[in-house]
Amino acid sequence: MKQQVRPGVRVPPRASALMESLRSFGYDMATALADLVDNSVAAEASQVRVEFSTTEGQAWIAIIDDGKGMDESALHEALRFGGEGPGMLREASDLGRFGLGLKTASLSQCRLLTVLSRTDESLSCRSWDLDHVARVNDWEVLIQADAEALRIAEEVAFTGSGTMVLWRQLDNAGEGRVLAQRLGQARVRLAMWFHRFLATGELDLRIGQRSVTPWDPFWRKWMATQDLGTEYLGRHGEGVKVTPFVLPHPARLSNKELELGAGPRGWNAQQGFYVYRRNRLVSAGGWLGLPDLTLTPQARLARIEVDIDQEADAAWRVDVRKSRVHPPSELEADLVRLASAARDASVRAFRQRAVTLARHRGGEITFGWLPRQRDGATEYVVNRKHPVVQAALETAGGAMVEGLLRLVERTVPVGLIAIEAERDENRTPQAALENADENDVRAELAAMLVGLPKDPAARNRALRALASVEPFNRFPALVAELTGQVSTDGDGV
Repeated sequence: MKQQVRPGVRVPPRASALMESLRSFGYDMATALADLVDNSVAAEASQVRVEFSTTEGQAWIAIIDDGKGMDESALHEALRFGGEGPGMLREASDLGRFGLGLKTASLSQCRLLTVLSRTDESLSCRSWDLDHVARVNDWEVLIQADAEALRIAEEVAFTGSGTMVLWRQLDNAGEGRVLAQRLGQARVRLAMWFHRFLATGELDLRIGQRSVTPWDPFWRKWMATQDLGTEYLGRHGEGVKVTPFVLPHPARLSNKELELGAGPRGWNAQQGFYVYRRNRLVSAGGWLGLPDLTLTPQARLARIEVDIDQEADAAWRVDVRKSRVHPPSELEADLVRLASAARDASVRAFRQRAVTLARHRGGEITFGWLPRQRDGATEYVVNRKHPVVQAALETAGGAMVEGLLRLVERTVPVGLIAIEAERDENRTPQAALENADENDVRAELAAMLVGLPKDPAARNRALRALASVEPFNRFPALVAELTGQVSTDGDGV
């Protein structure tokens, strides 16, 4: 049957209206810069520099690479919206997706985009000026470099082959301190998204005078990081490579390591899947909206590395900004299974820490608080067998001490504590006095030890018991010093 051809008329978009709309794809400074770094990597650049001026009224940002550059026709095509869509066959090194990144990323931050590109033969220029497009109301790109663009190119030493992307009229990026702050924040996230390229030396990325150093989400260099093994998903075990990791318990890390491991968004938010597309991280943390997987403090040590191949963009629904993905439905069950194993291992790491403490120094630790089941719920009570508590209860004022303990137990603001813990996602639970200043530890322990009994025999029993209780078990030398002073002085330190 012959298909009927129906008549139609062209309805081209209004250039100025559509270009203004394309500025609202949700880019921020970091994601916009990342799209341009993608282009530089595709152009085989080994160095990318982000130079800038924060001067009020004259601010600009220039992204310069030493890649192979583009001739006149290639640059013209690069400035075309949708020049190479998702159906185009791309090289393995090409991190592009929709053919929109250079334009939409740049214009999300500025109103005047100029691209200078140099091959071995010549310098080419194209500019999208939103004000010019509004005047002519057409998709008209400027083809000659203006004097200011050439001056900035000279200032940033744009020589040799490569490309310089210049942002001016930074209406969304800001100026002055705001611009400097946003570039600083972008540096941290670029260190995460491109950490594989940076770690191998394949890419040297600089923002101003500072190099961007790689941030590996999985901290393989930490001896205590657990690699749970690699599994290949998809048909015939091809296409998706998944490796779950469990990071060390916070108590095993220094303050500096805790800060580094937290990443740009903090320990709680950085748990979850890390999806890589051609070695570029496109989804950093979170559980991809998979069923029964949510951000919880107990799971914050679980981070899962996922590599998808270059043909999987559509299946994983990679968005225009290359910052959000969702897995194919046929992989969800396996991803949930692997994620659950990593989350369980994270929970075990916290439980194992408690068991380790309980067996520290070869004896059982007596904690100051104990869990107790009551009316189907768990509540915490002060441990009456703790040596210091027990000594206080055995004094003449023991009844008053017992009354005080009951008051403390019944008035602990559990709800407020839970709210504060949920609000502060970077908080990492630690043992009592862990990482505290020595003077603070000394003062706290001295105050606790004042309550030791006066009777020598009872006093010695309490001191022996303190060798295995929290927090005294972790400061044996200091406890010995302080108890000696207590014994000598009689009434306290």
